[in-house]
Amino acid sequence: MLLEAKAPQLAEEAERARDDSRALWRRLRPADQTLLSGAPERCELELTGRYRVGDGNEFPGEFCEISPLGLRIKGPKCGELGNWCTASVDAIGVVEGLVVAVWRNSFVVGVVATPRRLQRLGERLNWQLRRQRELVEERRASERVEMHHAKATIVTAEGQNYSCEIYDLSEGGAALHVGESALYFWLGQPVAFEGREARVLRSFPGGIVIKFE
Repeated sequence: MLLEAKAPQLAEEAERARDDSRALWRRLRPADQTLLSGAPERCELELTGRYRVGDGNEFPGEFCEISPLGLRIKGPKCGELGNWCTASVDAIGVVEGLVVAVWRNSFVVGVVATPRRLQRLGERLNWQLRRQRELVEERRASERVEMHHAKATIVTAEGQNYSCEIYDLSEGGAALHVGESALYFWLGQPVAFEGREARVLRSFPGGIVIKFE
């Protein structure tokens, strides 16, 4: 009965994952038409990071391809179709979505994100693709730095302290894993992080993204 009750929600999430992945793919195309010449259906990536899928355990992964289906991940565990996946991709940030295809040693995550988030992901992925093809010479001044889950503390305006792990950090903000404490944060909430004032920009399962003031 539980599966039957959840089926409409899963179908809706899967349809959104397909739509968002296609939207993200379209954002890669206009920036440089030569980028995708000879590869009309997919682009190879050379990115690493970590991901959680299914039961929530975390694994190292290689993010090896982007296509209209989404992001293909190679790693020690492949989720089942319909599993939710949260990935922290080096130099890109947090990517979330549903498992839409599974092979022997890799799987594809259909991206689920807001239009603004899709735009930012598209910009970062496009920059990485151009860098890999030596179409850019220098790294961005505001490049995100992977922190490999360094420990830190985030403080609310009421003075409540919460332990967290840093997914990535840039001049503009940070992605933080706060576990069950994510329930205590909301959009626009003022917080302090490592002595800097910030606001909660968005949330994801078990974590938040903050923007520095």
